[in-house]
Formats: sequence, C-alpha cells, structure tokens
Amino acid sequence: ITTAPAPAITTAGTPADDIAFHYDLGNEFYALWLDETLAYTAGKWDGVPREEPDATALPRAQRAKLDHHLDLVGAKDARPGDGLRLLDVGCGWGAMLEHASRDDRVATATGLTVSPAQYAFLAARALPGAEPRLESWEDHRPERPYDAIVGMGSFEHFATAGMTRAERLAVYARHFESCHGWLRPGGRMSLQTIAYDGVADGAGPIGEFVGSDVFPGARLPRLSEIATACDPYFSVVALTASAEDYARTLAAWSARLLRARAEAERLIGPEGYRRYRRYLRASEVTFLRGAVTLYRIGLRRRDEPLRLPV
Repeated sequence: ITTAPAPAITTAGTPADDIAFHYDLGNEFYALWLDETLAYTAGKWDGVPREEPDATALPRAQRAKLDHHLDLVGAKDARPGDGLRLLDVGCGWGAMLEHASRDDRVATATGLTVSPAQYAFLAARALPGAEPRLESWEDHRPERPYDAIVGMGSFEHFATAGMTRAERLAVYARHFESCHGWLRPGGRMSLQTIAYDGVADGAGPIGEFVGSDVFPGARLPRLSEIATACDPYFSVVALTASAEDYARTLAAWSARLLRARAEAERLIGPEGYRRYRRYLRASEVTFLRGAVTLYRIGLRRRDEPLRLPV
C-alpha cells in the first residue's frame, strides 16, 4: 500500500513533526500488524472467543467497534437511501470511511487526518461517498452541517505535554464547541479515547518511554476533563469503559508484529522493530494494571449551549 507523499500541514495539538514521527513510518509497516481494516484503535471484543485466531478475531472486533460507533451516532435509525452525513475526526487509514461507504445508512463520509502518509493512501483508494482531507479539526469548515461526528483515537492528540489543566480544558472545550457548530440540531457524536484512570498522569518509566519514543508531545485526558469540556455543548447519552478491549487489541497487534519481524526490520530497521514491540507490550501492561482505560462516549448536541458557572 505504498503511495506518494502529500504536503505536510500543521496542527495546534500534537506538533506535525511528532505526528509524522509516529504515523508516517510507512503504510507498509502498519499493514504488517494491523488487520485488514487498518483500524489503529481498540476493537470491541464482546462475543469474540479467546481461542479464535487473530486473523479472523481482530477484524471481527474492529468491525464490531465501527458498527458500535455508527449506532451511537444514530445510523440504526437512518433509513436506507436517506443516510447520514458523517464526519470522522482523525480518520487514520480510513477504517470508518470504508465501513461507512458500504453502509446504505450513511450517505457521505468526510475524514480528517493530519498525516500525509494516511492522506495519500486514502486519496489513492477513492472510496465511494468518502472524502478524505489533509486537514486538522481546527481548520475544518464544512459547507453544510453534518448529522453525525465520530472521533476514535484522535482526542488523545488534542492536548500536549506541559499544558496545565486549564489549558487542556480550553483545547477540549474548543473542540466540542467546533463539533457543536458543525452538527445539525439533534445531531449525534461519538468519542473513543484512551484516558488516565488509576494514575494521575504519565509519570513513571512506561509513560516516559511512550511519551518520548512513541507518541512524543501527546497528553492523555481524564474523564473529568472530557465531561467538563463537553457539558455546555452536549448531553452524554452513553458511556462505557473497557481497558480489556484495548489490552486484547494490543496483544493481537503484538503477536502479529512478532510474526512479521523479518519484514518489519527490513522496513524500519531492527531498532524500530524493537521500539514498537516494547511500545505494544508496555501499553498492554498499562491497561491490564488499570493505569489507563478506554472510554466510548455517545453524545447528543444541545440545541443551545449552556451557560455554566466557572
């Protein structure tokens, strides 16, 4: 899945160079250990037997996750032929865009990515009804309102290391305010994000390793920060937490990368391979220990933003 590079852009969240450090290692490398959907967020493993081989189990869990988010934003209530206008914030390699393009409950799907490698890959695919954009959410200006917005794995990049809580809340609130403005009255939004749970922040050897060697510049949110930032603009209609879903996804990715070691070392070198194996195993441990968790949140747009006390 090699494609030509696209022009770089900047974002007010995780710096563009840090985004490229992680996501632009090469589409071929990620295709080695992600499943056929190329989804790079946790799957939804309910009902997937542990003994099922990851060759079939992982894509099944990923598609169940995509269906879950479509349900959260109201696709199950959409009539065929009168589908939703969907925005995917941080669309990655297009797992949701491809899934939505095959679902007659979705009319059009726009995907935002700040990774030139991801954008080039998506632009070459030309999925029906899907429009990828090399654009940050801060710069997005839709021509008309959306019915639904999905964000899976992007929220973690909106704040940066070194920000105060007040600064993080300001960024998160600005994002929810933007989403509120992009949606029609009664529109829905779903969010999937990693967040701190059993620890206050990313201090410690694992957090320092991930923050320096894998996701430089990123800073995870806490649930209280998400709730505070979204409250003026959205009602929370669904909330689930599942650290297990991410731990199991990471274990599957790690096993697939191990089996593809020779090709991975050819593509990114032995040290790059070892770094990613450490990252996947260390991240799995953080979920198993309860230091971080995975939230899936369903939101409904408020007709008018609330004026809440500071």
